[in-house]
Amino acid sequence: MIIAAILFLLGLLIGLSYGYPAILSASLAVSILLFTVWIIRGEFGFFIVFVWIGYLFALQSGFLLGAYLATPNPADDE
Repeated sequence: MIIAAILFLLGLLIGLSYGYPAILSASLAVSILLFTVWIIRGEFGFFIVFVWIGYLFALQSGFLLGAYLATPNPADDE
């Protein structure tokens, strides 16, 4: 849960500051890092795939929220 919360905050910061190439790079980096650690430690299995999907959902939902919050409101231009 702590890792998912950190990934959510990371996605939020990426969404507030950068665009979609940054979230794609972050998703790829997280995937490579996690799979490498899980394979080295011998923990890779069927359940780990669901954990990985959850981590990616946390990262990308934070990105979507950050991008939404960073979008200017057209009503403010009046």
